[in-house]
Amino acid sequence: MTSIAPAAPPAAAPADRALPRWSARACADADRAEVLALFTDPGFFFRTERPDTRPEWEIRRLLGDDTRVLRADGEPIGLYALEHEGSEHGCHYVLHLRLRSGTPTHWWRAAYREIVRALRWRHELVRLSVRFPEFDPAGLAFARSAGLTEEGTLAGVTTHEGRRRGTVFFSQVWAES
Repeated sequence: MTSIAPAAPPAAAPADRALPRWSARACADADRAEVLALFTDPGFFFRTERPDTRPEWEIRRLLGDDTRVLRADGEPIGLYALEHEGSEHGCHYVLHLRLRSGTPTHWWRAAYREIVRALRWRHELVRLSVRFPEFDPAGLAFARSAGLTEEGTLAGVTTHEGRRRGTVFFSQVWAES
């Protein structure tokens, strides 16, 4: 005999697995204080390996016209920027992505998916590269858990805590359809 009782609703995701509502906008003067506050986090490696040592004028130089403020439920949580890699018609890009320290890895993955979805709406993507310092556990954990292809490490390009350290390259490639 089959039951005709209604199916139970799916279990809600645990609170720590819930995802915020994402939004982004071009970095503007109105965001100045919030963006500067992000760089007080010693693990906020947006276009620099030493964020909390930068004076304001250097931080402003790191923020190009391409920088966007990423918000989670309206609160600034990170920055991202897209730049061409190689010729402009090659459809190869570098994504500079940084979220605040302590941001859960599943939030990184969700933010990346939303950013890529938006980028693909505006650009043809063949290859998207992201790079993280060897000493960046949050960035490396995100890239590896997101299934990005780990391409290798360019050794000794920066000094961190008295040691020469490298940059780890990851990518995602889209096949021609």
